[in-house]
Amino acid sequence: MAKPARPAIPVEIQRAVLVECGHRCAIPRCNQTELDFHHIVPWVECKKHEYSNLIALCPTCHRRAHNKDIDRKSLMIYKENLAKEFGTRDKGTLAGEIVEIHRRIEAEDRSTPGFLFKFDFPEFPSAVERIVTRNIEAWGHELLDSLRIKQAEWDANPPEFEYCDNYPRPELRGTYKIIRRDDQVISVRYAIEHDYVGAGFINRSTRVLNFLLKPFRPITLEYVLGDITQLPRLASLIRQKLAGKDRYDAAWLEKGTRPTLDNFSLFNVDNLGLTFIFPAGHIACKTEGEETQWVSLEEIAEFCDSSSLERLDTCPF
Repeated sequence: MAKPARPAIPVEIQRAVLVECGHRCAIPRCNQTELDFHHIVPWVECKKHEYSNLIALCPTCHRRAHNKDIDRKSLMIYKENLAKEFGTRDKGTLAGEIVEIHRRIEAEDRSTPGFLFKFDFPEFPSAVERIVTRNIEAWGHELLDSLRIKQAEWDANPPEFEYCDNYPRPELRGTYKIIRRDDQVISVRYAIEHDYVGAGFINRSTRVLNFLLKPFRPITLEYVLGDITQLPRLASLIRQKLAGKDRYDAAWLEKGTRPTLDNFSLFNVDNLGLTFIFPAGHIACKTEGEETQWVSLEEIAEFCDSSSLERLDTCPF
């Protein structure tokens, strides 16, 4: 019988691990930039992709770690030192220009159809908050790279559009709202607008970024639950709360709240609970727009990881 495939490392955790080490091997003075993700406590023992247990190593150092030439305790020390040193190491200027109280990554391609890219992100002042800033900035550059790849694809195979004479020009804009920012948590909600100028439509989506500050780590659904097998209980709770609004078709709601990570990946953390976000067309018709459902930390305490909730909670229950 085939073994179940190992799940992929969540993108936000991959990004955080790479930003933490400056996209270079975490072993001091190695400085190689071709990187693998290594589980300090081996995957066969932990069966989890935890930010605190992942470190970026070049293929040579990765092989040495598996051969125990670099032991587990040393790797843990290197991992701890990366977080401690981030504030003193990261003296570089942020790539985005300052716009009011935030920064912006802006790029434009004037070819045909070309594109326009504007991505705003917050600059936080303290050392640990700067790690958050760098993670958001890195995500912005990932979006820009995706737009450039799309442009190259269009150049190679120009698409056909029935309703416009010229190729529509893609314009991507990212704006944010800070949902929570204190000494424990930073939670940010992004509105991404992908506008095809000339084609007459705009694709809108919501993205979220949640970070625990002490110790630093991305807040994922796996982190909140502790045990992903508890996801059906969370899904059932949220489905019941949505059904209580008496607005949704039962079959549509059942499908949109099936206990999968994709269905519940969008959430923000506030002082008292989590707001889950369902894109337009997910649990109701698209004309209804985006849907949200808030749950308190107290409501989910029975089946979530208690230590995780303690770190998120500002008012212990």
